[in-house]
Amino acid sequence: MFYTQVDSFKSQYDEVYLVRNERHFKIFNFKDGQPFEPDFVLFLHNKKTEKNLTYQIFIEPKGLHLIGKDEWKKNFLAEIKAKFKDQIITFNETKKYRITGVPFYNVANENEFKKELMEYLE
Repeated sequence: MFYTQVDSFKSQYDEVYLVRNERHFKIFNFKDGQPFEPDFVLFLHNKKTEKNLTYQIFIEPKGLHLIGKDEWKKNFLAEIKAKFKDQIITFNETKKYRITGVPFYNVANENEFKKELMEYLE
């Protein structure tokens, strides 16, 4: 799915990175601190905007047979989305980020996943 979107992203952003997280970092559940290693993080950066903004999007592909087992991860991604929905996090005057989680990705829900991702980037 991302392979088909790369050209579209590159036309809108100066930098596009889809990073595979192979045990490089963890994020921690707000409720109980349980660690979660999202499989991918998508970074989209556009220097041309006034905001000099980087999007950081946590992505977790999930086979249908694992969705029930990892329900807490799905809920955590939704919590990230809700908690940081309209926030821009500023580290200094020139580095600004928007972070979010998106629904689990799998072929069965590809359209829902893509729709939520694109709505977030509007």
